[in-house]
Amino acid sequence: LAEEVAAGRLQPQQIDEALLASRVALADLPAPDLFIRTGGDTRISNFLLWQLAYTELWFTETLWPEFDAGVLQQALDDYAGRERRFGLTSAQIADKATESSSA
Repeated sequence: LAEEVAAGRLQPQQIDEALLASRVALADLPAPDLFIRTGGDTRISNFLLWQLAYTELWFTETLWPEFDAGVLQQALDDYAGRERRFGLTSAQIADKATESSSA
């Protein structure tokens, strides 16, 4: 985008969320539901920062070479028990459910 602005093919005010989202890594794929970080670090190191906004994060001390089906199952079990809120609070989720059921 910066190169396009510098070349005069794009005006800075034309850059919006949709245009930016179309240019990030994996733009043609849906956002991940679950991000697993191995090795004990509890950070994402700016990896897929835009795409991970509403992704559930799961951290494990297990090093990648030892990551196996059992550890993956732990991550999936933990994920299955989470409430996906996508930026809302639990109360807002409950309110939406009430509105949907009464509509």
